[in-house]
Amino acid sequence: MNIIEIPELPTRIKQAAEIGELVIFIGAGMSYELGCSDWNGLANDLIKRCENTLGEDEPLLNNFESTQLRNMLEQSGNSKKVITICNGILSKSGNDELFLEEMKKSLNDEKVVPTNPKLKTYRDLFNLNGIFVTTNADRHIDQIFSPQNIITSKFTGSTALVNKNLYKIHGSINEPASLIFTVEQYFTRYKDKEFIKFLESLFTKTVLFVGYGLGEFELLEHMYKNITLSENHYFYLGGYYTHEKRLCDFEQIYFDQMKVKLIPYSKDKKGFKQLPIVIEEWVKQIQTTTNVLQNNFDEIDEVLRNPF
Repeated sequence: MNIIEIPELPTRIKQAAEIGELVIFIGAGMSYELGCSDWNGLANDLIKRCENTLGEDEPLLNNFESTQLRNMLEQSGNSKKVITICNGILSKSGNDELFLEEMKKSLNDEKVVPTNPKLKTYRDLFNLNGIFVTTNADRHIDQIFSPQNIITSKFTGSTALVNKNLYKIHGSINEPASLIFTVEQYFTRYKDKEFIKFLESLFTKTVLFVGYGLGEFELLEHMYKNITLSENHYFYLGGYYTHEKRLCDFEQIYFDQMKVKLIPYSKDKKGFKQLPIVIEEWVKQIQTTTNVLQNNFDEIDEVLRNPF
């Protein structure tokens, strides 16, 4: 599998974008550039908050207990488990607001501004006229959408899929009741029949995953268990070093089980900062073709209106 700086734009993605049938799933990797922490960072911050918060007469977590949780996080890598535990500890002690404070800090919520130059990649993606879906809860991406085009709850089989809408399927930090972050909430969401119908409608289209790490693909695994997937409709744009060709081959074996085609780009020179460059180039290619087609249609319309 070739790993180059600007991978070839798949024809199916190009065609789907041109006719408004492209679904773009946006993962946590897109938020890191905007100063958001990953789930491990949030889990560690929550452990520290529990250590520094007094219960009736002692901290909610003593040194030994917090060390146990940190070891659990390090050994298992299961950040959602630790987040769920800390959320339970804070909730039982009547400190729900402290959990929300830590969530906002991890999402860099104080620095959400529409003029942030790092939103350029989001704006490039927005120009693809796609249907946008994200599991991210931060408000940074919200800045390029109209408020009425952001949906954070009540996902059903009858939810309309509208181009340039943003569907935040794990909720939003500015609507705490919509958030999905504990194990129980994940189980409830992905067992909900109406939510599964919503996912099914999404996956009848061409889907591009951007900014997703392999750890986040447990989301797709949940989907895989409940919906019927199509061949050659799903793509994952991911960064690799050029010497990792064999790793790409291995990961494609994994993705084959979910009918996802891996599209690797080289991060040798710029790391994950290469992703915005790839997206910018792809957008140019799609817009160029779309503009040519539109110009052709305009010329045909003109001839039909004025045949002589």
